[in-house]
Amino acid sequence: MSRSSCAFFLLAAATLLAASGSAHAQEKPDNVHFLTADGVKLKGQYYAAPQKCLATVIMLHPIGEGKSSKAIPEWQKLAESLQKANYSVLTFDFRGHGDSIEIAAPKDFWSKLPNSTNVKPKGKAVDEIDVKDYIKQGSSYLPVLVNDIAAARAYLDRRNDSIKDCNTSSIIVIGADNGATLGALWMNAEWNRYRAAYNPMLGRYVPETRAEGNDIIGAVFLSPTSLLDKRPVSLSTMLNIACKERATAAAFFVGKEDKKSWELAKALEKNLRVPKSKKHEYIGAVEFETNLTGLKLLTAKSLKTDEFITKYLADVVEERNNPWSDHEFDKSFYMWRQPNGMMVPARKKGDKTLLFDDYGKFISK
Repeated sequence: MSRSSCAFFLLAAATLLAASGSAHAQEKPDNVHFLTADGVKLKGQYYAAPQKCLATVIMLHPIGEGKSSKAIPEWQKLAESLQKANYSVLTFDFRGHGDSIEIAAPKDFWSKLPNSTNVKPKGKAVDEIDVKDYIKQGSSYLPVLVNDIAAARAYLDRRNDSIKDCNTSSIIVIGADNGATLGALWMNAEWNRYRAAYNPMLGRYVPETRAEGNDIIGAVFLSPTSLLDKRPVSLSTMLNIACKERATAAAFFVGKEDKKSWELAKALEKNLRVPKSKKHEYIGAVEFETNLTGLKLLTAKSLKTDEFITKYLADVVEERNNPWSDHEFDKSFYMWRQPNGMMVPARKKGDKTLLFDDYGKFISK
């Protein structure tokens, strides 16, 4: 699906964008924070939709350089463009990046084997984390960062229920580089997470049939990679339930001159898009005549990538949007379905987020 072949949704999207212009002044983002299951204090910015929220966007930056998402002008510009189009948007710094360096609960953090094994701070500090502490350890630590995305959704679910200025029944994921790959891993985990209720007749919790992944209506991936650290992963398999089985919208934005990303995007389009299926028409590669990758796809004004993303999502929302509903996160018990079919607890009542997990069971090679 090249830029020209994406024209089928651009006209309708442009119309919707023109109609959605806000009569209110665009609000500045709020500085927010929330804790992960293992006690890391994540900081970010929340952009409230100026009018009724169409959908809620979670933006996932690349892992490695340690920059704050606030320090990436193009990332902020995209968030502002989406806010202007009446999305609520959450950007945040993954652990060890930008302002997310505080380990607020050191005892909880260091009691987790993946942390004590793979996070190697240079000093003796037990209450801070830096991306350098884990990014070059030769480990496969990055999947643990899905706990950060889980904490972000838990924060948004609470905001959905209390302030009601977002809509977590309609979630959109935007990720760049390995942040996009973590987003795909999180989506796979959400399609294996179920709300559960206690059945007194059976004496156990019984999961509902609807997976939490149903709340994710679309995704935009900027130059996703098939590696997490040095660990090969299969994006096609991780996105199989969401995209091929359930036709969740997914656009893979790549520079055509970036051969590796272009070949991966075309393979994802081939593997996930069912031929002649109208439900799968929003799944595919979006090619730009450039060698730019990841966040750099947002830097070239001539590409108009942020405008293209906004138009694409406008059409997705018009077709796939779910009505707002109360998620009752604090009152709910959740379970994960493992690859062998067994159900295990994902959250207990009273917990601030999902239970800590290394998310290894949701990785596909």
